[in-house]
Parts: sequence; structure tokens; C-alpha cells
Amino acid sequence: MNKELLINAVMSRNPKKILNKTECYALYESGFFGNKARTWNSYEEILKSEWKGGVCMRSKKGVSRKEVRYNIKIEDVPLHIEHFQKIGIPEDMISFNQSMPDRNLILQGEVMNYQGGIYLFGTILKKPMNIALAEKSFILENDAAGPLLESRLSAESCRDLQNLLEVFPESVVEFSAYSIPVGNLAETGRNTVFWEVRNY
Repeated sequence: MNKELLINAVMSRNPKKILNKTECYALYESGFFGNKARTWNSYEEILKSEWKGGVCMRSKKGVSRKEVRYNIKIEDVPLHIEHFQKIGIPEDMISFNQSMPDRNLILQGEVMNYQGGIYLFGTILKKPMNIALAEKSFILENDAAGPLLESRLSAESCRDLQNLLEVFPESVVEFSAYSIPVGNLAETGRNTVFWEVRNY
């Protein structure tokens, strides 16, 4: 199914829901979630972009979190593509994104609407999210969650988060906030990228 059909399927649901990784990546790559890390769909695209930083790799099909690759040197990407292929994931089902500046992380986690307020499962560890949430996380609800998000996310990023929670009222929103502007909309002052919006 092409991206347009996937996006139409998601947006036609009432309320709007994202039911699997394939739908999530279709919306993510099309910019529906707002600010995001720089992304590529192949090793060739990375080389053509002349990107010099690190790269993260994950399956668009959804696999064990241990199979996510962080901070890979560009010259090592082909080795990791080969590994993915050995476990049944072809290159066209791998998502590549720029390595983010973990040293500048100030808050990351998952947010959702909850009992008329907000539920936050978060961490302030300066590590990739999967690792950080497993090592040291916290849960805040309603009156405690809102002020923390407002103090860590830029005003523009707070508005983006509120918009996502309104458009997808029953979904989990996965985000990372940094002490510096980041992502493809960094020039607008946004300090937060949104990785996933999901109901799976």
C-alpha cells in the first residue's frame, strides 16, 4: 500500500488512530508529526546527502528494540544493512535517521491524554530513549506532567505536542527534547522531535 493510501486510512478513522509501524512511518516520513530528525530511505540517499554525522537504523516492520542501531558510522552502515537482511528485513524496510545530540537531552519519553489531563512516561537520562527508559524512568500525571513538559519543550514544540494530542486523542506520542534547537525545523526554534504517534 502506498503512503497516500496509508495516510488516508489513518485520517479517515474516528478518532484518528495509527495501528501499526507501516502507518506510523508513512505519516512520519510525510511530516505529519512535525519536527523530526533528518531521515533517509537508503544508504545511497545518505551518501548523496553528504551527511557526515552518525546514523541510527531501525526496522519499519517493527522488531525487537535490541535490533535498533544507534550512532553508526556511515562507513559501517552496509554491515548493519547486511545484518538486517539476515533477519529478514530488506533495505527498503529500514529507516535511517541522523544520530541526535544525546548530550543535549533534557527530557524524553511517551505522552498521552489521560483522564482529562496528560500522562507522561519519561526520563532525563542522556541516552537513546529505549535504553534510558529501561534504566531510569518516571511517571507523571495531569498537574505534574503539564508544567514539566512546558518547562522543557520550547513554546513551538509545546504547541506541536498539543496539536498531536488533539488530532490523535487516543494515541501515544513519543518525543525527545533537547537544550538546543534540533531537527528539520530547528531554525524555527523547535527543540523537540516527535518519533512516533501510535496505538499499537
